[in-house]
Amino acid sequence: MVFYGSKASKLKEGQLINVKCPNCIGGQTMHYAIYGKYAYVYWIPLFPIGKTYVLECNHCKRTYNLKELPEQIKQKFELEKTGVRFPLWYFSGLIIITLAILVATYLSKKDDENDTLYINNPRIGDVYSVKASQTGYYTSMKVITVTSDSIYVIFNDYEIDRKSKIYKINKTENYTTELDGYSKQEIKTLFEQEYIYEVDRD
Repeated sequence: MVFYGSKASKLKEGQLINVKCPNCIGGQTMHYAIYGKYAYVYWIPLFPIGKTYVLECNHCKRTYNLKELPEQIKQKFELEKTGVRFPLWYFSGLIIITLAILVATYLSKKDDENDTLYINNPRIGDVYSVKASQTGYYTSMKVITVTSDSIYVIFNDYEIDRKSKIYKINKTENYTTELDGYSKQEIKTLFEQEYIYEVDRD
């Protein structure tokens, strides 16, 4: 099944009067239609890709493309197609993509702000996602105790090869090692150096 391609919809139609059909000579009026073409993915319009003009003699029913007609008819038609624009829904896909990018950017910025806030104000239960410097893998450590100047954590017994998948090993039963202590300044430095790259707080 094809989920992408192009489609067309009618933007405007009308009549040209006092024009001579090149085919039958007797025709004095022509019906015209202006179609807009747009690209789509999964039936969602992404962006316009052009316009098509079709003219038909009301007498002999001969259909013409605009380029096939005499200059006089072209000039009359120019007045008719002036101001015909693509509707906003032709840009639905681009609008959705733009909104998704804006939302993702906002959420990412908000996460960064929260991480900084949590690092500066640690709480028991905070989980720090960290890069294991020796192996290049990723693990986590959980805050167990917070004093006026220090933080005590226990490390996760497991590591994982993708930083975005740290949640898979963040389980209570995986924290069995002894306490390890850091000064609050050391924790801030590790965060600034991106050794600690994310803070999860319930």
